[in-house]
Amino acid sequence: MKPPPGKLHDARLGLLQLVGQCFCIGPLIDIALFLGIVAALAGAIGPLAVLLASLGMIAFSLVVAFYAAETGGAGAMGDYVARAWGRTAGLAALGVYVISLLFAGAAGFTIVVGDLASRFLELYFGAEFPWWGGALLVCGAAWWFNLRGAAVATQIQLLIVGLSVIPFLLTAAAAIIQAGPANTWSVFSWSNPHGGDLFGALLFCILLFGGFETAGSLAEETGNPRRNIPRALVGTVVAAALLLLFCSYAGTVYYGPDRVAKTWGEAIDGFAVMGGELLGPWAALWIRLAVLVDFTATCIGFTVAALRGIYALARAGKLPSWLAATNRHGAPQHAAALVLACALLVVASGLLVPAADRFQTLFVAATAQALLLVLVYTALALGALRLMWRGGRRQPWWRWVVFPLATIIPLLALYGTFVPFPAHPERFGLYAGLAALLAVACWVWRVRPREESGSEKAAGSV
Repeated sequence: MKPPPGKLHDARLGLLQLVGQCFCIGPLIDIALFLGIVAALAGAIGPLAVLLASLGMIAFSLVVAFYAAETGGAGAMGDYVARAWGRTAGLAALGVYVISLLFAGAAGFTIVVGDLASRFLELYFGAEFPWWGGALLVCGAAWWFNLRGAAVATQIQLLIVGLSVIPFLLTAAAAIIQAGPANTWSVFSWSNPHGGDLFGALLFCILLFGGFETAGSLAEETGNPRRNIPRALVGTVVAAALLLLFCSYAGTVYYGPDRVAKTWGEAIDGFAVMGGELLGPWAALWIRLAVLVDFTATCIGFTVAALRGIYALARAGKLPSWLAATNRHGAPQHAAALVLACALLVVASGLLVPAADRFQTLFVAATAQALLLVLVYTALALGALRLMWRGGRRQPWWRWVVFPLATIIPLLALYGTFVPFPAHPERFGLYAGLAALLAVACWVWRVRPREESGSEKAAGSV
């Protein structure tokens, strides 16, 4: 049935589709590309850093679930912040959040996806394929699947994740089995003589979980959202934590606690190399292909959330009304065109980036996204404490333990974004993030709600 113009389709998304939306963003890419950075920072105690970050992010997922169980719509992050801090704060938070999504897979990662596609085809087929060709294909796929509606987009994400995770699990299991007596609990001990910068690695590990909250933007298209979205949020973070911990431990014992900082830390795709050595070339091929496909799923997932954030702002009159138009699938078609235009602009700018530096654009975009995302996370965490304090004795006892712990996580991540100050080229991402904050502040000043009663401030909506 065709939805009315300007209305999202009541797709009745199920729990598994929400899991596909949450889980498609990050974990497999993190294992393939970023756990090596964790190893370079922490050395033998990389698994300890992953464990501590996992516990903190599980606590934070309970904070987001707390909001999702009570409120939320297409602009969920803005609704959550508005509930705690008022409508103007919610408006600012949603603006910041949407731009963070554009800095990430919805647009900002396209150069890297194209670069990886070009490397993959050259490595396995000896074919020269322009990086921008792969980038355009990913942009087009994210745009097309999102125009089919949330049901199709989330089903594709779930399929991609289900197939892609297999070689990672097989490789990690093979590494642990081969290690035999070399398996050790010492990689979880701070006193390990081969340990490195635990704090720096911990801050980096926290950012590996970013994006799980995007399922909240699907509340209006989900059956029983107040039950299913919290379950998807917390369950996905727990599953991602177990997967990251499993693979981090496997890589550490495989490369050796005394050598992991150098061997895994200096390899761009060390997990694929490990898969090839343990299981054969087919495993390395599958992992590298999975990374490419999962990047596509990540772009689809970030675009799903970005479209609904733009749609919510347009519906509320904070952006041009034409951005709230939907097609026969109930997808925000004009918002999709805007996000596609941003992605194409990023691809065009990539033509100015030297070939040797193309992969570094991933870290530039991720730095900008991290700054914006952790600011929204901080507002959520502190807001949950404020709401809990106002709720008094009605709150379950465990929230008095978990919510303060969860508040520490985004504050640590925010500190780590500036200290130490990012080096070249990541510092350009930080500058871009600060410029985005200034732009959002000017926009909010112009469109903010003029009057806000006490009750609206307590439970306002974007």
